[in-house]
Amino acid sequence: MSNKIFTFGDIRIREVKGKYYVYIIEKDNEGNLRDHYVGPLDKIIKTILRLGARGNPQSGPAGI
Repeated sequence: MSNKIFTFGDIRIREVKGKYYVYIIEKDNEGNLRDHYVGPLDKIIKTILRLGARGNPQSGPAGI
């Protein structure tokens, strides 16, 4: 069974053993692409929902 990788612009999400992890794609001085680990997707989503789209913990995500 292979792991899945989803790429959205400069963001990459990898599935490993049923869990998802977020990486930022960066380019070094020589033009080589490298992945920089951000964290597990579930914790990132929880933080975004807690802070809201504008960074206000009381407002919730925009449009909700």
